[in-house]
Amino acid sequence: MDGDIVFYIHGDTIEYGGELFSTGELTADILNLSLKDYQCIHKNVQCMKDLAEQYERTQDREFWWKLNHQFVALRKRMMEFRVFQILLRDDSKFFDETQQYTEFRSLLPEEDLDYEDFSIEQWGDMAEQAETTGQIPVPLLIIPGGRKTKWSYYRKQMKRYERYLGDVACFNPTIHNFIHFLLAKLEHNSPENYAASLYQLYNDERLVEKLIVNPRSLEQPFYQKYDHCVVSYVPRELPDKRFAICQEHTTDSLQMLLKADYMTALNAGHNIRQCVVCKKYFLVKGGAHALYCEGACPHAPQYTCRQFGTYEVQKELARDVPKLQAKLAAFERIRQDQKRDVITAEEARRLKDTVRDMLFNALNKADVSNADFERSISSERLYPYCGVTRKAKPRGRPRKGGGDA
Repeated sequence: MDGDIVFYIHGDTIEYGGELFSTGELTADILNLSLKDYQCIHKNVQCMKDLAEQYERTQDREFWWKLNHQFVALRKRMMEFRVFQILLRDDSKFFDETQQYTEFRSLLPEEDLDYEDFSIEQWGDMAEQAETTGQIPVPLLIIPGGRKTKWSYYRKQMKRYERYLGDVACFNPTIHNFIHFLLAKLEHNSPENYAASLYQLYNDERLVEKLIVNPRSLEQPFYQKYDHCVVSYVPRELPDKRFAICQEHTTDSLQMLLKADYMTALNAGHNIRQCVVCKKYFLVKGGAHALYCEGACPHAPQYTCRQFGTYEVQKELARDVPKLQAKLAAFERIRQDQKRDVITAEEARRLKDTVRDMLFNALNKADVSNADFERSISSERLYPYCGVTRKAKPRGRPRKGGGDA
């Protein structure tokens, strides 16, 4: 619980907490910590600060006991996200011991024994007793020492959690803006275009002012272009039993971990997009302009968002949007060709994916007319563009077998 974060990067994977992830997975997950979620967490933190001030003013351990319950609730909220499940997973013992210690308030005098003057031998005896009996003496709870030492350590852990949340508070909205105002407007998704967009975000003064979100309080972390981190190259056995020379990163900044995860993902050609149905962020390992995730649809849980969006939402919208009507007509032609076995299932999938990408571009460009879009996805243009050739089918009645008439 000293605050160090150690992770390893190899290719397009990141190892953190003994688990292997595709780069971008951790970022996509934490980006789903919504403003509403953060407001609830912020209220939780403010309540903790008020209780801490009351304890420091009165030295009444009942306030510390209430504070610990609020702290446990905060951790529970944070543990809904993958990066915190790893980062905070060893903290439960700390909270359990704090509860034990604060519940002794009715048994112990307000001034504890002077544990600061205990000798090394006394600490050793108590630690041995705890290991033998399984019962931890009061002086060893939370951290060895008197009440001032324990409280100082507890406050340090509060600051650690606040620092993590501060990193998320500036990282999330900045990356949300980067995705919506820069990446979403790219005509072609590629690592080079991602890098060019990030360069623009970092160096265009107007974008820096408008898109990089920083808290007004000087006490909160800011979104940094450069982060302090110790990097080493180490040979390592990965969790999947492969061996690789990895970049080992050691930092105390959650912001550094998230940026390393996200920037490495962009370099690998991965992208993060927001599902138009459930509004959650998801990872795309490729250049497709994906609109839907594969998660359960909130409107119809029996379907994925992709299924719901493709068939239900677009059918409703197609009543008023000619380009969507043209897209559905193109899909029907492709289905009929597949049904007649003049194209394969893989070719049909490739054709449909291309139509989806063309639709995305057409809907986001004011200069693409309905007629132009309909011509671009006609069979005469679409099939050659995708390198698909219909198989010739014999016409008329087949000849009868047999000898001469």
